[in-house]
Amino acid sequence: MSIGAIYIITQDPRYVDLLLSSAASLKRAMPDLPITVFSQFPVNGSYFDRIVSVTPTQDGFYDKSRLILQSPYERTLFIDADTYVLEPVPELFTLLDHFDCAATHEEYVSTDWFNRYPRQDIPESFPEFNTGILLFKRSERIERALQNWNDLYQGYLKAKPDQPLNDQPFFRVAAYYANIRMATLTREYNCKFRGQGYLNGKVKILHGHVNFQLKPSHIERAERVLNASKRPRVYVAGNVFEQKIVGRLVGHRKAHKVGSFPELPESVFRLRARRFKQVIKERGVGGTLAKIFLT
Repeated sequence: MSIGAIYIITQDPRYVDLLLSSAASLKRAMPDLPITVFSQFPVNGSYFDRIVSVTPTQDGFYDKSRLILQSPYERTLFIDADTYVLEPVPELFTLLDHFDCAATHEEYVSTDWFNRYPRQDIPESFPEFNTGILLFKRSERIERALQNWNDLYQGYLKAKPDQPLNDQPFFRVAAYYANIRMATLTREYNCKFRGQGYLNGKVKILHGHVNFQLKPSHIERAERVLNASKRPRVYVAGNVFEQKIVGRLVGHRKAHKVGSFPELPESVFRLRARRFKQVIKERGVGGTLAKIFLT
């Protein structure tokens, strides 16, 4: 039985640096795990067992739903390029002894922010999954589900080419109607650490980038604070809290701050200055001033 991880990067060459950082972290954690990358861009590195050159479509998220079907492994860990693996995760593959697929809940109820793909046929109680970390095993059932995910997205792009969306609303529909066993991963395996969430144990995979970068110093500070406690805790924009019972005669519960880390890897001022420089480069001085004063 073959197991392995796959990455898919298209549309933006800045993903290459993220890919190399993420793959390095995965190889450090699991040196014997094969990695295949599907890439539009030239990729080099000792981390990859296979590099597959691909032709992109008009949409990167659609590329993901299309190319994921080409995984060479019987059991696959799809992993976004903007992730950082802190610990070995062999137990994820063990899940596939009993389940067809696994992912965490999305931190938001829906990422269809503008209600461009309403599906009243699916109850609100069925959540959207975050497909940045996605496990699946090869079978006719899962291949039908993944193909349906791809077909739903393709149909949407044809109907609304000028209204971009992401792949997760379509995966939700495909998962709801698929005849598969779907396991729900806990947030420790897909911690979108710059946002908000709940943890109960050691964080193993961090997810999220700023300006297509995952700075080691930022990752280290986030890991140190997020894993300073292994008890049930919540994190919100860089602040981590756990419950503490206080009081002698009558105990009552209180939010106890475990610690904090910068939500951004550097100062807001420096990020704004860098962004301003980028806008000037893209628009020119005149276009930038028009953007500032006319909008």
